[in-house]
Amino acid sequence: MARSTSVRPRTSLHAAFLSGALLLPALMTAQLDRSHPPVSGPAPDVHIGQHSISELPNGMHLIVVEDHKLPLVSVQVRFDITPVHQGDKAGYVDLFGELLTAGAGKRSKAEIDKSVDAIGATLYTSGDGLFASALKKNLEPLMAVVEDVVTKPTFPEEEVKSALLRAQSAVQQRSEDPDGIAEAVGKLVTFGSGHPYGEMTTGRTLGRIDRSNLEAYHRRFFRPDNCYLVFVGDITEKEAKAFAKDHFGKWKKRDTPITKDEYGREVVEGLGFVVPMGKPSVPGKVRNVYVVNRPGAAQSVIRVSFPLPLQPRDLRAQQAQVMNTILGGGIFNARLMQNLREKNGYTYGCYSSLDVDRFNSSLVITTSVRTEVTKGAVAEILLEMERMRNEPVTKEELILAKRSMMGAFGRSLEDPRTVARFALNTRLNDLPADHYETYLKRLDAITAEQVQEAATAFLHPNEANILVVGDLDQVKSGLEPFSTNKEQPIIRLTEDGERWKEELKPVTDRTAEQVIETYIYTVGGRDAIAKLRDLQVVRKETGDGPQVDQTEWFSGERYRIQRKEGPSVIEEIIYNGERALITGDGGSGELTDAGLEMVQRQSRPVPEVGFGKLLSGSRILGSLTEGDREVYKLQLTLHSGNSLVQFYDKASGLKLREVESQYFDGRMNDRTMVFSDWRVVGGVQLPHRIQESGGIRGERVSEVSSVRINPEVPKGFFDVVIPEMPEETVPPEMLPPEYTPREKEED
Repeated sequence: MARSTSVRPRTSLHAAFLSGALLLPALMTAQLDRSHPPVSGPAPDVHIGQHSISELPNGMHLIVVEDHKLPLVSVQVRFDITPVHQGDKAGYVDLFGELLTAGAGKRSKAEIDKSVDAIGATLYTSGDGLFASALKKNLEPLMAVVEDVVTKPTFPEEEVKSALLRAQSAVQQRSEDPDGIAEAVGKLVTFGSGHPYGEMTTGRTLGRIDRSNLEAYHRRFFRPDNCYLVFVGDITEKEAKAFAKDHFGKWKKRDTPITKDEYGREVVEGLGFVVPMGKPSVPGKVRNVYVVNRPGAAQSVIRVSFPLPLQPRDLRAQQAQVMNTILGGGIFNARLMQNLREKNGYTYGCYSSLDVDRFNSSLVITTSVRTEVTKGAVAEILLEMERMRNEPVTKEELILAKRSMMGAFGRSLEDPRTVARFALNTRLNDLPADHYETYLKRLDAITAEQVQEAATAFLHPNEANILVVGDLDQVKSGLEPFSTNKEQPIIRLTEDGERWKEELKPVTDRTAEQVIETYIYTVGGRDAIAKLRDLQVVRKETGDGPQVDQTEWFSGERYRIQRKEGPSVIEEIIYNGERALITGDGGSGELTDAGLEMVQRQSRPVPEVGFGKLLSGSRILGSLTEGDREVYKLQLTLHSGNSLVQFYDKASGLKLREVESQYFDGRMNDRTMVFSDWRVVGGVQLPHRIQESGGIRGERVSEVSSVRINPEVPKGFFDVVIPEMPEETVPPEMLPPEYTPREKEED
């Protein structure tokens, strides 16, 4: 016999607000102080609508919410399933949900669709159940379909194949959508690839799914003893019990072939290992930066996230939601929106979301910004998290957040399904019986101090995962300082969330020397470059730090460069073809070894024409695909032992970028130079825009402002005069003791 309990309403939410509405005309004439939000009245009592909870003999739980305003009834079937690892078949749970209506009992997909359409009903399915609704007079034929779909899905082979093709197409489309990539890869980054919430559906995992997996999942998890049947609408408890008994009373739990392996893991026939989620993920010990490269992208999609071990029944969960609302939870006055949009103009919107989930919670901040402000946007997001932790929120912010949440809660009560959801959540999340009835009072009582405590407990800027989907070359140097992972400052991922590995194809039809010669020929040839003997190039350099005006003079193998901040010369190098002198804020001296080698490389408008003297070796590593072009990758070894990596466009022959490793800040860093805006100067193509990143000077963009051929320079302009270094006398006490070798002892 079914057991049941009932909860009866006392007053509605609308009645609680009615008295305030009646006073509105009198208040219209009062003088308002709009500099501060008006003081809120006491939070109204909330009484959830009439609902009953009972249990059928087979263990199925029945929830009934009566609402007789309209002749409509909705039906929800929900299975209480702990998330499982899908492993190398990731995606089968979603596919299962889609295919529940592909055939059931003796009905085909077309017959199911026709039956639902004929009565004007709706029917939606998912991996943990379904939702349906219809006029009350059509509830019986709808329940017949619901029964078949829940208890007797057939998963026709042809429908499975079609669904897999659609899923493969969706994965392919996702790879071209930066927001889709950020959403999918972001979950992996947040929870980890070994977590059910972090698993990614890919073309490879879809290729391993077949019909037997779907049948096995249904046998294992769709059972009456872990099922909730919820009726909402124009139906009585007696009527609901009759429908439940007629359509699910005879449904029995089916035995599923289950064994245990040597490690105690459950093995289900048709599924393999079934591993339920274990301990929830928690924030890590470092702040990692991940990038999915989208060459040439005009925007960066940014996602800052971390997992949280926060339960819905935790009293701090509501305080954390207030904190999130103030940070970026959907209101225009939220801090992230005011900072990134209103103050800095980085984006149209920046939002945070706190998902409080009984298995594993998470906080995610998302925005899309112009590529050039990626660094600034990430910095401001981290800053706002720190502010929430370190500064109490204002009274105005707290009032606005509470009102927003109260309004959303009140509006949700207008939908009868909300009451069913509340009743279901109370059971699933082990909440107090009056959790939702006391929601508004608890919300109204939250203080600024509690919000700050929630921020301290649940905001982790120093352990956040920063994911950027954008142009790696453009954002890399700006993002590296945010990483506290010294071993791998930037973790590059593919669109499928895997660690990126460069896929080089072998090149056998040319050598590195031939690629370089093709480049020299493409920009004008050795003869034209030789004729461009005397040249002056003025560049304006912007980016990290102040603007720098840079002037270079080329004369054969002689070279001079001057860098100025405003009227002040901050650095100057003179090279006479043999020796080089550097002067600057730190003094002056001769450049030798690697320093001299660097000047020798840049002493020609086209450095590659002098590589014959500078290189001790070169080799072509292979070719790779970048966007829609093929690129040659070369490794060049200098006489000093240092190496360069250069990338050349196979089609145009032009040099795309150059990477050189430099050691500073206690680690090796890749200084990347990206060349673009090629223009002809004296018969030779030269790059008029160079973007530098990853080097000791940070992220800089150098653009040519003027070029002069055969400029006049004074006599001795390239002369190098090395200052004599005075000899310093070493005090006797600093000298090592005199060493007297011991005589060899005789045997």
